Amino acid sequence: MGLVFQTPEESEVVKPFEALPFGIKVGSSLGVLFSDEHAEAVFLAYTEASLLEKGSVYHVNVGSGFSPSLLRRVRENLDGFYFGRAFRLQTVLDALNSVEEGVSFAVAGFPLLKGISAEGVAEAVETAGEKGITLILTHSPLSLNELDLPSEFRGYFLLPELLDYLIVARTAAYRGHYRMNLSLLRAPADFLSALGEHTISLDGAIKALL
Repeated sequence: MGLVFQTPEESEVVKPFEALPFGIKVGSSLGVLFSDEHAEAVFLAYTEASLLEKGSVYHVNVGSGFSPSLLRRVRENLDGFYFGRAFRLQTVLDALNSVEEGVSFAVAGFPLLKGISAEGVAEAVETAGEKGITLILTHSPLSLNELDLPSEFRGYFLLPELLDYLIVARTAAYRGHYRMNLSLLRAPADFLSALGEHTISLDGAIKALL
């Protein structure tokens, strides 16, 4: 396949939370690690709900994990939302090739797919990029080495440098109040000022899910 050049265009941006210090560019690729189930539920539910405003969203679970019923708690109209399960990387690649252009495609538990490889990661990102698909690859490991997050991303996503965003999300609760701690290790140049550590309140966002 030949190299395709494009003229620069202004990308649409969504913000799952008003307090989020950066936006998610439609058509970009994200690698997200969660330290706990609350972080996964809140981040995916609100991100996918905001992406539904821009078009169809396809969510793939690898094994157990995120429940589509959570999305209904934050967005009543789920027209255009599709949920499925996969266990092999080739199944996900086939689905990416078959969905329409410009949609959003999330794979929760991506590193657990059978047959995952650096070539497969590259093919997924390449296919999504060519079709203008917003690609979200996530994982919730049993333990997370906070002292070496770059190595964590490399271990789970093999070629994390191919992804536009690298995000670690955690939640914490104290006396009934919730907050999300975010580490933004990589982002498009538009959001360079947001690289680093952030804490945002989740009191309003998490109430619907709990």
